[in-house]
Amino acid sequence: MWLLTRDRVLMVTTALMTVVAGTMTVLYVTKDAPAERPPMAHVAGTTQPPRPSAPASAAPGSIKAAYAVRSKWKDGFNAEVTVTNLGSQPLMGWIVRLELPKDVDVTSTWGATAELGPGQLVLRSQAYNTYLEAGGAIRMGFEAKGPAGPPTSCSVNGSPC
Repeated sequence: MWLLTRDRVLMVTTALMTVVAGTMTVLYVTKDAPAERPPMAHVAGTTQPPRPSAPASAAPGSIKAAYAVRSKWKDGFNAEVTVTNLGSQPLMGWIVRLELPKDVDVTSTWGATAELGPGQLVLRSQAYNTYLEAGGAIRMGFEAKGPAGPPTSCSVNGSPC
């Protein structure tokens, strides 16, 4: 009889801890959430933010991107791109286009959906970071083989960085 009671206590304790952990996760994820969230779209049984076909247009100079090499080694480097909304309105979606020197080969990216072409890297917002509040900034980056240095050109939502 004692084992049955102990097993029940363990099951109840485990269930309670699972609920607490789930609640804390939700609170952590939503603690800095904007007051107004973008509308949600229902897609194949899941709820996801709608993927904008083109980013919301921003007034010239109201969005910028900054590029910085964060670390270098013999055969490559890590770079970080920061997109900042300088405007007074939120922005839905962003696209950063980097023209890289032809001897740079991007091997991985983070914080954005990446499209690679000859000498070009296109970084697009993802579902979790497409909303950029007024005054907000988002960081993403990549690792590459080749010499570290700035891109030959950079644009964000069609405007020069």
